[in-house]
This record gives sequence, structure tokens and C-alpha cells, in this order.
Amino acid sequence: MIVNRPPHRFAEPQGESRRRRDVFTVFNHIWSHIRPVTAQQRFLFVVGAILLASALVHGGIAVVALISGQEWSGPVSWRKPVVFAGSFGMLSLTGAWILRLLPTTRWLWVPALMLGVFSLTEVTAISIQKWRGVPSHFNQVSTFDAAMFGTMAVSVLMAVLALVIFLVWVMVAFRGNGGERVSAIVGLISLIAAGYIGNQMIEVGTAQISATGSVPYEVVFGADGSAKLSHFVGMHLIQFLAIIAIVSSARRRLALVALAAVGGLAVFGSVTLTAHAGQPWIAPDLGAGALGVLGVLLSVAAAILSVRSFDRQDDVIQTRTPMRVG
Repeated sequence: MIVNRPPHRFAEPQGESRRRRDVFTVFNHIWSHIRPVTAQQRFLFVVGAILLASALVHGGIAVVALISGQEWSGPVSWRKPVVFAGSFGMLSLTGAWILRLLPTTRWLWVPALMLGVFSLTEVTAISIQKWRGVPSHFNQVSTFDAAMFGTMAVSVLMAVLALVIFLVWVMVAFRGNGGERVSAIVGLISLIAAGYIGNQMIEVGTAQISATGSVPYEVVFGADGSAKLSHFVGMHLIQFLAIIAIVSSARRRLALVALAAVGGLAVFGSVTLTAHAGQPWIAPDLGAGALGVLGVLLSVAAAILSVRSFDRQDDVIQTRTPMRVG
């Protein structure tokens, strides 16, 4: 006779071994939700892996450069191939995750190819210009430099268009849960908004070149508004929301993703308002500062609660196993 053995917990490992077990369990759970299963997903995953590897290589070079006295910032620095490769690498991996939540169709090759190919093109152009020792942005000194800058502009435009296609697809044909849908929609909207902020940065930089005749050291809004921070937060909010959606228990997922989305959007709104006011992000006005603090608190609370809910999930407990009796 076969009966079901009731679920039970193994003896809880203590100390460091338990922490290692917990970390492995979380990462294994996340991998099971982002692992590519179709050719489209594998394509974006490979693109993301290539770009992240590029970020690591250039990051190592940047460390050596810093030790030798070179600057991290500036129009010709190792920061650009590191940051752009890392950001577009994460963007490609995020695109693969979104594809897992959509119906399988060959038409999804359109946004997948657009996002992957133009992400590679953008990072390659920036890296080539750094290795040549010339600015990648706003550089039109030679025909080649102008062509590279134009290629970068087209690449970003096509990548944003791919994100718009993804957003429409998520809104009309989504097959994930409610928490994943909220994280995808809010994250994609923030990505598109970050693309718009990036376009504003190009306009400001171009105006500075027209006024001074030289490539700006750093693009800022107004006197000291951190355009880069606003752009960064908008680009990477989707990864934060995706992790919350994946880690949270099914019973609390939608509520925790909504909490994280409100918090993340509050932080994004705070740094964006502060940047457009021409103020440094560490010295915002009272309203923007309060909004940012509230957003950070809500985001941290969502992250903590999602991890705690994961610890209580049934899939962390041993599942029922058949036991033969007699």
C-alpha cells in the first residue's frame, strides 16, 4: 500500500552552513524563474552574458587605471564601457525574463533581435571609442567619430522601441501571475522614461558643445542636477521589481510587488525632480527629499518582507513523498 508521508522539515542546519543553504536556495529559485527555455530567450541571455563579461573585463582594466592615477569619470574614461556594458547586459537578461512570461510565437523574434543586436551595437561603439582614446558621446570631430555617435543614437532608439513592443505585448497577452505583470509593466514604463531622460541628456550635452565648443566633462541638468542617477534608477527599477515578484510567496506576491513599485517609483520621481531642479541628489528640496526617503523605506520594507515570505514558502519545506507500507 502506498501512502503519503506528511511533509516535515529536515533538522535545521546551524550557523554558516544554514546561511549557505539559504543563499543557494534563493539563487536556485531565482534561476528556475529566469532560465531561458526558448531560442529567443537563449539569444538574449547570451547577449546579456557577453555584455556582462565585457563589463567585468573593462572593470578590471578600470581598477588598474585608477591605481595608476587615471580618473573614473570624464568623457574619455573606462567608466563608460563598464557602466554601459553592465546596464545593457542586465537589460538583455531582463528581456529574456519577460519573454518567459509571454506566449511563444516567432513574432517575438522582432523585439528580441532589436533589443539584443542594438544593445551589442551600442556597447561596441562606446568601447571602440574608448580604446581609440576619444570621447564616445558628442564627438563629431571626424567623419568616423560622427558615424559612431550617430550609430549609438540609432541603437538606443531601436532598443527603446523594442521595450515599447514588449510593453504592449505584456499588456495584451501575458501569461504570468499578477505580481509579475505589475513588475513587468511598471518596470518597462520606467525603462522607457529612462530612455526619454537619456534623450534629454543628449540635448543638454549638444547645447553645451554649441556654447563652449568642447565635449562636456559631465552632463548635468541645470546647475548640478544628476541626470545620470535619474537615468540609472529608471533603467534598473525593473530588475528590483522582478526579484521581488520571483522571491515573494504566491499569497503575498501581488501586495509586495505593489509596495516595491510604489517605493521604487517614489525614489525615481525624487531623483528625477531633484535633477530637473538643478540640485544635487544629496541636497534636494524638502518635498523631493521626503518623497525619496519614503520610497527607500517602502522599497527596503518590500525587500525584507519578500525574503521573509520566501522563507515560509512550501517549496522550502520538503515535499510529500510516497512511502510503501506493508
